[in-house]
Amino acid sequence: MEIELIGDRVLNAYYKLPTVNKDQLCRIEPEVLIQDVLNLTLDYCHLSVDGSVLGVTSFKPVELNVFGLDDEQQSYYMDGKTILVEKDLHENSTQCGRCNFTMAHEASHQILKMLFPVDYGMKPSRPALHFYRPHSETRKPISDWEEWQANTLAAAILLPVDLVGKALFTFQLPTNIKVLSKRFDERVFARFEDAANFLGVSKTAFAIRLKQFGILEKDYTDSPYSVIDVFNDEKEKV
Repeated sequence: MEIELIGDRVLNAYYKLPTVNKDQLCRIEPEVLIQDVLNLTLDYCHLSVDGSVLGVTSFKPVELNVFGLDDEQQSYYMDGKTILVEKDLHENSTQCGRCNFTMAHEASHQILKMLFPVDYGMKPSRPALHFYRPHSETRKPISDWEEWQANTLAAAILLPVDLVGKALFTFQLPTNIKVLSKRFDERVFARFEDAANFLGVSKTAFAIRLKQFGILEKDYTDSPYSVIDVFNDEKEKV
């Protein structure tokens, strides 16, 4: 709940921007948040050879190895107020949702550091760089609570309850989805995909948020054609 309240504070600042009309808003643009609300620098580089790093930020000056043409290593100076996002992710239109969440995740690290400078991120024992890796928001059990906090705040910022409600209404999605699967109900799944694109987020992030709101019980977004577990009213598998 505290993280949700922080998200509300950040969004209130976002809504006050002269370029933002809250009444007509369909999605949160993380680039605008990073540059115009947080006054941070946003840049794009090749952060790894194998795609294992999607984003990175730091709270203090530090040098980072990035990759140029032919995977040649180059040094990038991080000034403590910069967010780097994988260039291939940014340039791939099919990865818009993943790119937006990456930006929001790294922005959330910076927000938490701004709000809690003593307790968050500035102790000598903390890592100098915060890396965001694919699907870190779905890994269980939770081993890194700072990463969990950044994921949770990113979701609160990108998927506030009013915008989620607007998307559900626009795409005629029910507010009590028992099972989300292409095999189970292709029409609902297609509307769900359209709503995720409308909000500028990945299907995974949208499904997690719907579960948090109690709208979705079980999802098969990662494997839409997999065999489905069906439960009766007493929660016994049938």
